Amino acid sequence: MNADLEHPRPDVGLRTDRAGTRVLVTGYSGFVGSWLSTALLVGGAEVVGYATDDTPHTRARAAELKALGVTGVTGDIRDFDALHDVMRDGRFDAVVHLAAQPLVSVGLADPRTTLTTNVVGSVNVLEAVRLCAPPVLLHVTSDKCYRNRAWPWPYREIDELGGGCPYSVSKAGAELVFEAYQELYRTARLPVAAGSIRFGNIIGGGDHAANRLVPDTLAALAAGQPIRLRNPDAVRPWQHVLDVVHGLLRLMDGLGSGAVAPGEVYNFAPPGNGASVRELVDALIAAWTRHGGTGVPVVAGHEPGFAEDGVLRLDGRRAAAALGWQHRFDLDGSAEAIVSWHHAVAAGTAAVDATAAQLHTVLGLPRLPDRTAGAAR
Repeated sequence: MNADLEHPRPDVGLRTDRAGTRVLVTGYSGFVGSWLSTALLVGGAEVVGYATDDTPHTRARAAELKALGVTGVTGDIRDFDALHDVMRDGRFDAVVHLAAQPLVSVGLADPRTTLTTNVVGSVNVLEAVRLCAPPVLLHVTSDKCYRNRAWPWPYREIDELGGGCPYSVSKAGAELVFEAYQELYRTARLPVAAGSIRFGNIIGGGDHAANRLVPDTLAALAAGQPIRLRNPDAVRPWQHVLDVVHGLLRLMDGLGSGAVAPGEVYNFAPPGNGASVRELVDALIAAWTRHGGTGVPVVAGHEPGFAEDGVLRLDGRRAAAALGWQHRFDLDGSAEAIVSWHHAVAAGTAAVDATAAQLHTVLGLPRLPDRTAGAAR
């Protein structure tokens, strides 16, 4: 399905009024965290964010979110005492754990930090939840948690965990930690409804990470430079961040109401069999030219410097069925939303305003209140 960015199409099953709800989001100033925090804020939720303050982009997003009312706490997810203090004092209705080291290449260059951040970080969140017992926990990992067998078919939640690189091992380890803590919660009869979510490859406006396909492609288009692809035929389960936020909100609500069983794991993935790197780049170029830009050459076969899996597909049917959740975007719709967001920000719109506008248009969430120009900068 290709979402129409001109006309709202509200989801009648999606809760839009979150007044009186208090949510802790780790990694709130990251790419997905900033979109989710904005979605919670426009619904009236009180949001507390916990994240490091180590890049210009995360600092900028944190500043914009704080201007909207997020209570930002600077802290490392590996610091249990600091995290526990925030969770203990907050009396949260829900905790969403997004903080992570998200890149395979960084995992190869700095395996220790990757493993401690992603595994010990999950231990710390799950232990703090054990002690503080917020009603709902969303624990997020990645499709890289599966041991890649180079299968042509999608990975299911029951498939083997593992991996040959530090990043994959860290995500598999986080899932095993989640499994262990679910048993602890169950035997202690804690009133905690938790779910673990394995994301596919998320794309959308505001992704500024280095050495990632969408920001690198947009930078090349803006500069009129060739787009260099490491592996144009690699297949991934691309999904727009709006669809991911939609799923997270529905899972949060389902766990909170008891409509969704606790302690389960879910792949978040688009319907179908994914798409190749080249197909996504072609969709971005087409959207760019529709907005008045000029296409650029695509150079294929650039050496990555590290081995990459050729095919990774993810089976998202379980989450779709459990949550009554449908993706709004196909590949072309994702590309259109990304380029629209990029051009809005390039024209002077604050990033958080561009995000809120798409949340309203696509998911029917409330608009941001009017603010003076530049108030969120």
